[in-house]
Amino acid sequence: MSQALWEDLAPSKRCDWVDQLRGWAVLVMMEVHAVNVWLRLGLRPDWLNYLNGLVAPSFLLCAGFSLVLSTFRADGTLRPFWDSFKRYLFILACAYALHAPGLTLAEWTVLATPQKWRELFKIDVMQCIVYSLLVLQGLARALRRPRVFTLVALGLAIYIPLVSPYLWAKGMADGLWLPVRGLFNGNVDRGMQALFPLFPWFAFVSFGAFLGGMYRWARQETAAEGKAAWSEGRFLLALFVAGCGLWLWGSHAKEAWLWKGTWVQDPATKAWLLNGQWTWEELQHLHNTTLPSVADRLGWICMGGAGLGFIEGHRRQWAGENWIAAASKESLLLYLLHLNLIFGLLLSQPVLNFTGLDWNTQGWPVTLLLTALIIGANIAVALWWQGVRRTPERMRQLQHLGVSALALWFLAGGWWTFRYYLRSPELAREPYVFLNAARTRKQLPPTADGLTRDPAEYFREAERRQVNLSDEARTKIREQIQRRSE
Repeated sequence: MSQALWEDLAPSKRCDWVDQLRGWAVLVMMEVHAVNVWLRLGLRPDWLNYLNGLVAPSFLLCAGFSLVLSTFRADGTLRPFWDSFKRYLFILACAYALHAPGLTLAEWTVLATPQKWRELFKIDVMQCIVYSLLVLQGLARALRRPRVFTLVALGLAIYIPLVSPYLWAKGMADGLWLPVRGLFNGNVDRGMQALFPLFPWFAFVSFGAFLGGMYRWARQETAAEGKAAWSEGRFLLALFVAGCGLWLWGSHAKEAWLWKGTWVQDPATKAWLLNGQWTWEELQHLHNTTLPSVADRLGWICMGGAGLGFIEGHRRQWAGENWIAAASKESLLLYLLHLNLIFGLLLSQPVLNFTGLDWNTQGWPVTLLLTALIIGANIAVALWWQGVRRTPERMRQLQHLGVSALALWFLAGGWWTFRYYLRSPELAREPYVFLNAARTRKQLPPTADGLTRDPAEYFREAERRQVNLSDEARTKIREQIQRRSE
């Protein structure tokens, strides 16, 4: 295996290091969401925050890499766009469904709020991936030459973070049509904040496309005697060296890139501006948008991907299913599944009332246990679905059954939540339209949004409902209620 890694020039049919990188990113992604939800604030070390911050860039890079290999054939011609377009539409539908008011009729009607409708248009990582891939698909079909496309992708990867800080200036893009506003920056506007705007996140997809083009040239295009130009080991070594260079330059330059200069006071507003341009508040939001910051993260991802490629190329062939490969191949399924498991089930009000596992209320032992259970359950589903895929007829039957169950859930689900808050409006945490009517029925004073302003009122009803609240949860709820009166 190790000798083949360095000497085998047979053209590559599949890229192991990208599969490994995507698979591990899926596992760390589940850890990120579990830790962010349950671990008490202040317990996370800085190194874990940094590691968790590499998950989304890894996904984006893998998406750009895979686009090249799935778009250009070995002879340089383009594959038809329709199959890719159908998949993009499906991913986009899933992406917006995750931010929709809900998956039930009740959540689209009586349990909907104005903020939930605005959240429908939030730009998250899957929207960023699809819109980035659509742009790159357009470029690939306009240029039609894989090597030219590779150079253009590298140019975009450099250009995007160069202009991104200017698009994050205060007030930039505010008031634009909500479905497109979040493509520009992650500033808060109308109570909504894009998590992954194209600027700068498109840079990671573009750099992935550049790497895909280089891999295609080095490992898939055939040279003399039908052999590839480079072995897999040589490409991985080059990837590691390039990643090391990106990391060294990025980590050295990122602090001074925006912060270096002279503070000047604006005579009109009396505000202090760095180089007469950036306020202190703006600079706090811009540090992840710069070219050195992007290069720093790309460096770690490239070094990590190369390391995973070396391990995969040298490791012994373990018996049984490959968990990481299964997570990689079923990344979309696991992305949707673990989010619905955490935010749709475990953080639903009935489950919270029973478990008391509210946001940011746990220490490391409980958080790690929950993380392990979630990862284990998701990996089990991935392996099971991999087996189902081997029998297409069974897979189609299960898909039809799933669609039917989802349709039934849409009609029947969510109404118990409506009934719950109709009887206990004091416990509501979102401003549903029926809350004041429910408060009037219980002879409670109405409020501006129907939400209680009295912590004692909340805890009295929680005790009557036998809601299990830890001391940490009580403190957090009291602070939330008190903030409503500010």
